[in-house]
Amino acid sequence: MAGLRTMHDIRTLRSVVTRAVPASEGAVFLQLHRLASEKLRLERQVEIWQRKQERIEKRLTEIEQQMENLRHSDRSVTVESKINRPKKALRQITLEY
Repeated sequence: MAGLRTMHDIRTLRSVVTRAVPASEGAVFLQLHRLASEKLRLERQVEIWQRKQERIEKRLTEIEQQMENLRHSDRSVTVESKINRPKKALRQITLEY
């Protein structure tokens, strides 16, 4: 099953082919240039996403390390017991208008 389509799936003017078969040699070079430009743009976008993914993974690792440090500290026992404590039932109040 294919995923939902998003704005990233919409083809731009650069990526839309205007003719099925180019009529002249100049049209072939123009189409090659358009395809090369789109390929370059997509490669740059992949590099940006890879750098972003590396930053996210690094931050996740830092957060995991900080959480482990806090769990192993002496105060963590009291904090975790407060966090995991069952909630009190809500009190009901009757209001008359």
